[in-house]
Amino acid sequence: MNGTDRTTDGSMTADASQEYSDLKKYIFWVLATLVPLTVINITIGVFSASLAIFSIALDCVASLILHSFNMVSVTVIQRRNSFNFPYGTGKLENFSGFLYAMIVIPMAMIIVNSALHRFLHPPATINLGLAQITVLLGVARSFFLLTWAKRLCSRYPDHSPMTHSYQVNLRLTLINYLSVLAGLLCGLWLFSSGYVQAAVSLDLIIGVSAALYMFYCAIGVLISNFKSLIDLPLPEVDQYKILKALVADFDTYEGIGNLYTQLSGSTRFVQMEIYFKGTTTVAEIECLRGRLEERLREHFTKLVFHMIPLVRDDTPD
Repeated sequence: MNGTDRTTDGSMTADASQEYSDLKKYIFWVLATLVPLTVINITIGVFSASLAIFSIALDCVASLILHSFNMVSVTVIQRRNSFNFPYGTGKLENFSGFLYAMIVIPMAMIIVNSALHRFLHPPATINLGLAQITVLLGVARSFFLLTWAKRLCSRYPDHSPMTHSYQVNLRLTLINYLSVLAGLLCGLWLFSSGYVQAAVSLDLIIGVSAALYMFYCAIGVLISNFKSLIDLPLPEVDQYKILKALVADFDTYEGIGNLYTQLSGSTRFVQMEIYFKGTTTVAEIECLRGRLEERLREHFTKLVFHMIPLVRDDTPD
């Protein structure tokens, strides 16, 4: 699937339309819960002097930009002209992940730089008890949204790349929050035991680990979405498979016109012009189209296929 489920005439199916309506509602609540959480993270990060919370706050800011773009993307996808676009809207959806990665990478570098500065000039004290408040809120929010995202993915098996990315992102976010919470609890114990500098050092380690984790995830998202944003020629092996599918029904058509192929990420686009006799019925043309698509889908998991029926004009002027 490349953004939308489509019928043979290129229109969006009811399931895909409903999926984007549900996805838009989901993104609204992602934003609605993220805005106050971001404000709380920034406020507590300042008062607690915790680098771990500072790193989470920066990730929240990057996420706000991403989710706002996703909301705009879904709105564009839901427009009628996008519904009728035969090749879907996967590019727009993949770009949102690419944008997120481009924002997170420099932010991760900022956190590492702050950690280096804190290592050279450590603070006199730190309030890890206050820092845990925002982490607990983040755990509850991530668990709720992850459960919702899983429900959307199970409801729409051939779901949008954006829906899948939310499920993966929320799972990683929940794991990150739980790891930070465990570290903060350990740091709080050290602080209450009188090991203030040890607690400060642990907070620094947690902050750097969170930044490196953000950087690692961002690189993976960047690479995968960058590949999806680039269009490449279809490999020769795949072209042979297309020709083999055409040869199997050589006696049902008069000839082959232009053959357009393209590889976009993991999705293969195949559009072919097939010439028929003037006496060929619409039902026979549709049967051939169905057989060709079925054969191609045996080889290509993600396929956008279109057959253009033509009649060869052999009448002399």
